[in-house]
Amino acid sequence: MKRRTFLGAAAVAVTGSALAEERQSSQVVASHEVDTIQEQPRSVPVVQDCDVCVLGGSCTGVFAAVRAAQMGAKVAIVEKQNAFGGVATAGLVNVWHKLVGNKTKEQIIGGLTEQIIENLRKIGAAHGNSGYRLNTEELKIELDRLVLEHEITPYLHTFYAAPHIEEGRVKAIFIENKNGRQAIRAGIFVDATGDGDLAMHAGLPFEIRDGVQPPTTCAKISGLPKDALKLIAQHREEFDLAVDHGWGTFVPSSPGVDMCAYRHVFDTIASDASQLTAAEIDGRRQVRAYMDIARKYGGESNAPCLLDLGATIGIRETRSFKANYILTETDVLECKRFPDAIANGTYPIDVHDAETGQFKFKRPKGDFYQIPLSTLVSNKAPNIVLAGRLISTDRGAFGGVRVMVNLNQTGEAAGVTAALAASRLEAVSTIDPALVRKNLAQLGAVIV
Repeated sequence: MKRRTFLGAAAVAVTGSALAEERQSSQVVASHEVDTIQEQPRSVPVVQDCDVCVLGGSCTGVFAAVRAAQMGAKVAIVEKQNAFGGVATAGLVNVWHKLVGNKTKEQIIGGLTEQIIENLRKIGAAHGNSGYRLNTEELKIELDRLVLEHEITPYLHTFYAAPHIEEGRVKAIFIENKNGRQAIRAGIFVDATGDGDLAMHAGLPFEIRDGVQPPTTCAKISGLPKDALKLIAQHREEFDLAVDHGWGTFVPSSPGVDMCAYRHVFDTIASDASQLTAAEIDGRRQVRAYMDIARKYGGESNAPCLLDLGATIGIRETRSFKANYILTETDVLECKRFPDAIANGTYPIDVHDAETGQFKFKRPKGDFYQIPLSTLVSNKAPNIVLAGRLISTDRGAFGGVRVMVNLNQTGEAAGVTAALAASRLEAVSTIDPALVRKNLAQLGAVIV
């Protein structure tokens, strides 16, 4: 049995055992005819009634919540981790790319992304001018401040469980946390879960492409030799590591500390619970393995010290949804302009190979590309706005738009769209893009 197969089976076994023990004291009826359990009906308390509910507290999700609140909406945000920031904080990925065009060098990204960078720069927690390195521990605090400052109701340590749907419209969502099962009722929902959990449950069409980009377990490590990646490539077989490619960078205000994204966890669809469990375990094993390589082959002055492991593996790609428009690789490479554009980007198409981890780059031909609002809304989902990496793109386009400075902007646009739809009692796909663009510009976004 392969290591990954074993880990997946073990994860399922452990989870099943734990659930069995937990359910012994519950009022459940077990069926002996089929392998199912019938849960008793129950009344679920509604703990929040709001205009806009954002699922997923990444920077994208927080920015959606903030923009909706600034538009006058009553907003709640649900996040499964203990802090906001998603892959930037829980996943330790501390790079935000440039805010200016490739050729003109004129600013094309502003808004909350720029505001956060400037606030962190004041305390030495952001470095750079044409690309930024962040101290993401400080970013957690900054995002807390934004949420509370705008009177958004936060739910941390809280899992989205399922939707309550009536006549094709999501009326409420069920959540689970320390207080048990509860419900949040809202007029409009922003799905910023990354995997599109709500959108999937609501029936939006999606695909999981063959050869999805593999995830990475990131770590903060001090004392690694400068040629660590070379040493890993030379000695990987001894430590049961596959052929792979990775990268790393420094952490601001943390001398001698690197953020290491050195390895991928291959053959993983991270929207599957058992595969995600196995990937988390194997990702940490790989970190230990390359640190052991450094200890053994890094020389006498080498003293690697593991300071932090991501609270979650860094997921690049899972479900891809179909909205009213699918952004294409050609759109990105040709830098197509859209009348309903709500985001601009310059990051090249960057697809991590599913077997070797190599970065396959294709560079846009123009100054910058755009993301249209029509990739965030669907006629099939009257009160759901997509935000983040689940927006509607093909494989190539996704390789470019997936980075945080791009997806942050989709969050801002989602928040504005959601607030407008909630206030007008309209479907999100009927909101005039010109009105969304106007409000984004007034709030500080760069709209071209």
